[in-house]
Amino acid sequence: MRLVKQRSAMTSAALLVFLVLVSFGHGAKEKPELGEEIKEIIEHVHNECVGKTGVAEEDIVNCENGIFKEDNKLKCYMFCLLEEGSLVDEDGNVDYDLMISLIPEKYTDRVRKMINACKHHDTPGKDNCQRAFDVHKCSYAADPNFYFLF
Repeated sequence: MRLVKQRSAMTSAALLVFLVLVSFGHGAKEKPELGEEIKEIIEHVHNECVGKTGVAEEDIVNCENGIFKEDNKLKCYMFCLLEEGSLVDEDGNVDYDLMISLIPEKYTDRVRKMINACKHHDTPGKDNCQRAFDVHKCSYAADPNFYFLF
């Protein structure tokens, strides 16, 4: 039973991270159609990270349009999503290979290309929030029609 719960959590984390980085839309942005369980997970993680960071909803929404406000709350919100998705180790390092391996196969190549174009922004010496922000900002620049932040 514990293994099933862990597997379910990993699957949920994978979808969560996928939705953090990309949209299912091609060309014009489209919000994906999601089941109630996934909507609840997204809402929970979103609310958890908004509560922890105090980020303004407007700042999150603006990122989808390429407006990345230089705000520590927004930056830490982005890192919080990775933490809640269990994609960072105790030192704050993101496991990009794990992230890519969890993406649905249909989107793997596009996500891999986006992450590989941007993960060099995740460098030691910067705080974790800044690192996440820099990767997100680059991801938008790399593929603005595929970038999505909730």
